[in-house]
Amino acid sequence: MTTLSPAERSRERAVAIAVLADLALCGPFMAVAIWSGSLTMIADGVRGTLLICVGLVSYATLRNINRRRTGNFEYGTAKLEQAVSILIAMMLVIAACFILYKLATKVPAPSETGTAAYLATFFVTFNLFLNTGQLLSLRRAARDGASIIVRSQYRARWAKTIGSVVVVGCVAIDQLGGDMMLSYWADMVGSTAVAIIMLATTFGMLKEAMPDLLDRSLAEPLQMEINKVLAQFFDDYDDLVRVRSRRLGNGAEIEITLTFEGDRSFAAVAEIMNRMRAALAAALPDAQIVLVPLASRHGGGQPAPSVAEPA
Repeated sequence: MTTLSPAERSRERAVAIAVLADLALCGPFMAVAIWSGSLTMIADGVRGTLLICVGLVSYATLRNINRRRTGNFEYGTAKLEQAVSILIAMMLVIAACFILYKLATKVPAPSETGTAAYLATFFVTFNLFLNTGQLLSLRRAARDGASIIVRSQYRARWAKTIGSVVVVGCVAIDQLGGDMMLSYWADMVGSTAVAIIMLATTFGMLKEAMPDLLDRSLAEPLQMEINKVLAQFFDDYDDLVRVRSRRLGNGAEIEITLTFEGDRSFAAVAEIMNRMRAALAAALPDAQIVLVPLASRHGGGQPAPSVAEPA
């Protein structure tokens, strides 16, 4: 049985509590939204419902990763986590499109009064406090940046909390204002703000996820750090065959192929590899480093054995 670290338990707990809290509020919230006729509240409810579905998938994925049930992913789970992040972004786009459609077809109409109006105002206010509490919890869990899933959940919750602030004001004006046109425009402004926040959040998440999925190389400053280490060990290897690098979540994956004179012993090659790996790990924390030694073409003896270990 896999033993979870305190950080892993904290991340799982933060995501689980956020999803369960949303799930408990979802039914009553949507019922009151439909009863009151508030488009802003319905939009917020649709967005929340979609994010609950993605939250459940995110939690299940996080549990599998933390319990090392991803053995088929030999190169790590960063792409899997980014795929879940993109799923969250896509759900936000769908919700935003629904809101924009409802905006385009909305016409001025009297708002519900009495119990429906008061319940609508109460639920959006309670939802704001709930989102704020979950935002702080996810912020603590995502502070180390180690989990892409938790970070995506935090960013989605941040957008949801900001949207809730707008929703509270607009729903209060819409439901309690007493003026049909004032209520209409408050609902329009609130729904538009929610849609814009969702699309902006989506853009940020896609901007972060796509380079990893497309195996983008490291930025030039990080490439320079690799070159400095190679220059530092220039006299220890015979030739540089290839350097490959790509982003990997918050870290990087680096593969360097070097040649050594064929008559060098395994112990001598391994000692150089270990020193070079330590230097790369110091220059690029959180990187997965693979060093591949080969026998020099103009050297004698047997090829040097391959050494390929993560930092």
